[in-house]
Amino acid sequence: MLLDEVISFLHPEQKGTYLDCTIGAGGHSREILERIVPGGSLVGIDQDKEMLNLAEKRLKNYGKNLKLIQSDFAHISEIFKKGERFNGILYDLGLCFFQIRQGERGFSFSVDGPLDMRFNQKQELTAFELINKASPEEIRRILRDYGEEYYADRIVSAIIRERKFSPIRTTLQLEKIVFRAVPGKRKRIHPATKTFQALRIAVNKELESLAKTLPEAIKLLRKKGRVAVISFHSLEDRLVKTTFRKFEKSKLIKVITPSPVVATQMERCINPLSRSAKLRVAEKE
Repeated sequence: MLLDEVISFLHPEQKGTYLDCTIGAGGHSREILERIVPGGSLVGIDQDKEMLNLAEKRLKNYGKNLKLIQSDFAHISEIFKKGERFNGILYDLGLCFFQIRQGERGFSFSVDGPLDMRFNQKQELTAFELINKASPEEIRRILRDYGEEYYADRIVSAIIRERKFSPIRTTLQLEKIVFRAVPGKRKRIHPATKTFQALRIAVNKELESLAKTLPEAIKLLRKKGRVAVISFHSLEDRLVKTTFRKFEKSKLIKVITPSPVVATQMERCINPLSRSAKLRVAEKE
């Protein structure tokens, strides 16, 4: 996603050190490693053990130049507390295609599976717990705050009615409930899109983690080092924009992208998921 743009802005160099906070399947990291070996190094972080295993296989040829860590990127200040500094730091906040297509992970309403949605399979909270045990007020807050869902009241009422009779266990069960609850003419996106997005954000505390990690990432940059963030919805993009502006006013960074960089028309045609991707970049002063 936005691969050429990321490489152009980070400009990986020999002997440089780089941090991919959401390594996923390793696509961005592979391109960075290609440009920094043999003298450079890259650390890849991901909560999802399956994604780390996949990245390890895809990047096995880079050996000692690569280090993989399973963790939430919210903990980078704890992981790198020995004075490590980076020339470039990347966040790609979107779901990986491999995660979406795995029904058992429960991320997609297009594939039937349990209501899970956890990045880290060891954590206790799941989408099932939220949908079936959270109060109507809490579910409504999640849909409004994290999904910006206009029909939150109708969707919550339908969920509460349904769960009185039996638990809502699967993605397709929830998709049907939301589909029936959203009235009239439907927009080009599926009516369940915002609900699933909101639940995933709540389950994984994504916005809280992002708010915590960006200031820490700026501290971990070397002078003239850059941090690049690819976001996929307005809440993330707004948070990145606000954080960058705050630190720019303090003269700690310089914003390189006054407006977000978006995918080219060609990339949007090849990969429709890229249509909502927004890239923002800042440089350490």
